[in-house]
Amino acid sequence: MLPPAIIRSLRTPQLTAADFTSTKFYTAEDKAWFANALLKFLADDCPRSGFIDRLYVRLSNSFGHIAHYDKHQFFEHFFPDSERRIAFLEETLQWPCCGSAEFTFCDVEMLVQSRITMVNLLAIVKAQRDSDVARRERGLLERLKAKYEPSLRPDTRSDLTAPATAPTAVLRQGSLFDFSE
Repeated sequence: MLPPAIIRSLRTPQLTAADFTSTKFYTAEDKAWFANALLKFLADDCPRSGFIDRLYVRLSNSFGHIAHYDKHQFFEHFFPDSERRIAFLEETLQWPCCGSAEFTFCDVEMLVQSRITMVNLLAIVKAQRDSDVARRERGLLERLKAKYEPSLRPDTRSDLTAPATAPTAVLRQGSLFDFSE
C-alpha cells in the first residue's frame, strides 16, 4: 500500500481536457480519462478490479507496451507482484514518448511519466519489494533456526558438553561372498 501523500500526489490535481490535445480519433476528454484512470490504478496499488477493459485497451497501445494477447495476460505480465510492477514502471518511464500530440497520446505519456517521476513511485515500489523480501526471509530464517539449531536450555546444555560414548560393537557390512555359517 502506498502512503496517502503519494496517492494524493499521483491523483491530484485531476487532469482535464485542457491539459491535452485532441487527435483525429480521440478527444482531449478521452486522453484526460486515460491519464486519470492510469494514475488512479497505480495509486490504488494496481488492483485487478481496477484493470477495466477501457484502461487495458488504451494502455496496451501506450508506452510501447504490447497487448500480450488479452487483458488477463497483460495484467499477469505486469501487475500481480511488486517485481512485475517495477518492470512496468521501468518500461513506462523509459519510453521516449514519440510523435505529436495531434496524432498520438504522447502528451498523456509525458504527463503520466512526470507524475510517476515527481512522486518517485519507482523507488517506493522497490523499497516495498525489498521490505517484503526481508520480512519473508526473516520468517524463513526463524523457521529454519527452530528446526535445525539445538535449543540451548540449561537442562540440555549438559548433554552438549558430555563426551560422546564409544560404540559397543563394530558394525560391518556383509559381503556377497561371505560363506561363514
